[in-house]
Amino acid sequence: MKGLRRSVFCTILGTMILLCACSSKPKGVETATEAQLISTLGQLESQLRQSAETTLDTAKINTFVQNAEILAERFPQDSLAPLYLFKAAELRHASGKWAEAIELWGTVDTKFKNYQRSPEALFMQGFVSENDLQDRKQAIRYYEIFLAKHPQHPMADDARALIENLKKGVTDQELIEQFEQQQQ
Repeated sequence: MKGLRRSVFCTILGTMILLCACSSKPKGVETATEAQLISTLGQLESQLRQSAETTLDTAKINTFVQNAEILAERFPQDSLAPLYLFKAAELRHASGKWAEAIELWGTVDTKFKNYQRSPEALFMQGFVSENDLQDRKQAIRYYEIFLAKHPQHPMADDARALIENLKKGVTDQELIEQFEQQQQ
């Protein structure tokens, strides 16, 4: 009986030690270093490019987005933070998660104003609102904000034309017909 107690005691003690060791915080993405995040993002980007021709790997996209958001949040001074956040928005858009893409592009626009593609991020919010979400009012709002912030941007004329067409209620088919008539 004494041997059985000792065996049960050792089993319980071993289990408790194992549980305590396992319950310590794992080193996850929230605690990853800047270099680890960038390395992971680079690897995921490469893997996603290779698999893009066949299917979208949702798990890898989710991991990429999570890592990009954490990099931007914890290391906003890193020049790669807005780049990876922009790519995360593109991945969300490609996977049909349009509202999330708009949100990510919004973060690029507001948090990384000096990033060279920040104006494009704002424009994309309007584009996705218009074409994917079919929300004309929201699209107009984004395009107008874009023009207010970037009136001389190369895409400004496009934004003006899109606003005009959205306000007139011109359909895509009508735009195609107008374009074809102009080409003749």
